[in-house]
Amino acid sequence: MVQQIKTALIVFSSLAMVACGGGSGGSGGTAGTGTPTANPMAIAVPDALSVTSGAPLSLNGQASSTAGIITNMYWQVENLTLSANPLAAVTNADCKTISKSSTGADASCVLQVTPPTLLTADYTYKFTLNAVDVKGNTIKASTTLLVKQEASATASPTAKVSGTTNAASGDKVSLSCAGSGGTPAAIGEPYSYQWVVSDAAGTTITLAPTDAAATSFTAPVVKESTALKIQCRVTDDKQKVGTATQTVTVTPIVKPTVVPISYSGGVVAAGSTITLDGSKSVKYDANGKVDSSTPIYYYWKQKSGPSVEIFNAFSSVASAALPKFVDTRTPFVFTLNASNSVIQPGGFSLDPLVQLDVVFYVDPLPPISLVSYTPVQLVLTNSAVTLKVDAPSNTSNIIYYSWTQIAGPTVAIAGAGTSNAGFIAPATPGTLIFRATGSYQPITVANPGTASIDVIVTVQAPAVAK
Repeated sequence: MVQQIKTALIVFSSLAMVACGGGSGGSGGTAGTGTPTANPMAIAVPDALSVTSGAPLSLNGQASSTAGIITNMYWQVENLTLSANPLAAVTNADCKTISKSSTGADASCVLQVTPPTLLTADYTYKFTLNAVDVKGNTIKASTTLLVKQEASATASPTAKVSGTTNAASGDKVSLSCAGSGGTPAAIGEPYSYQWVVSDAAGTTITLAPTDAAATSFTAPVVKESTALKIQCRVTDDKQKVGTATQTVTVTPIVKPTVVPISYSGGVVAAGSTITLDGSKSVKYDANGKVDSSTPIYYYWKQKSGPSVEIFNAFSSVASAALPKFVDTRTPFVFTLNASNSVIQPGGFSLDPLVQLDVVFYVDPLPPISLVSYTPVQLVLTNSAVTLKVDAPSNTSNIIYYSWTQIAGPTVAIAGAGTSNAGFIAPATPGTLIFRATGSYQPITVANPGTASIDVIVTVQAPAVAK
């Protein structure tokens, strides 16, 4: 068996020298004629490896020499990824544990490594096996190890909730969650958050928002002291989750109390006019019974998001026109303020205000895609030519168009700001190229449009009758 390994290594020696540089220093020697002699050594290392777990690995390197005994072997370890964390463990790099054949001319050394426990990216490591024989000949060969980021064995993140712990029925409860540990995202938000009601104790609770580090809700009306449990879930970049639960104790009504209620909110299209509806709000008397004999006063106010105008802000039902142009999904948070007393401009009231946040998410308009069903036209000189373009993916949003000529004899374009333009072909044959541009905004120098398509018109003279 040893002889078979030796034979295989000898066959591999020429390839190893080309790939790895062969021997170094005076490993080969020269003959009397000055011609370099072939390196008598051969070496083999495992193929490049990629792993997605942090389990320990064994790399078996082998070396052989026809000149005599292998006297020394050792591994060199390098980080090829900038700022890569070091391997968690490296064993037998000095080859103190080595296996040799009966003659000593064949040897193997097993390097044992363990990937790092924390990876912020994919890391690559290089392992080079060096061997020396009794004649001083040397040889080396290298392999690589790619450790994928999912091999990270970090613990789940830790969540911590703070905020209101005691509230009266109808009060606004505000909670905040903080994440730590785990593997935070390298860019963007370090963690993602989710709030859930883990125990409503028979009441109805609406959290807003549910996907941010902070949330709030209106304490429900209860007849006896009631413990509610709200859970925050923190997810890191490895989809590992940490949770924390806050207990909020709600006490019964001790005076007339307004509880704001709204079923508005959700995902809407850009440019939508939204309704802010708080008409379902109720007032309770000191005995916890619904009081419909006295009015509730309202005030809607924007809390976050690009500023918009609120219409009928001091009514139970208000409205707002959301912007038409957003680049990504954008949250708009509005606060419904309710009170037993009149609310003045600026949000002041003689009676305490109770509040409820309402969240709308605005998605950007779909990308515009322009199509011409006659991208290449052949027309006669002095004839009327139609230029038509369509946006088949658009359903109801207004698109602005612009036609410009980019090549050929200049012509006057009629209807250049519409999807259906035209011109009179010149009196001389030639090729003209026109470009149609589309945008959700008027097309100007500052807004050159978001989609375009070219139309080619070839003008030829009428055939001459024979």
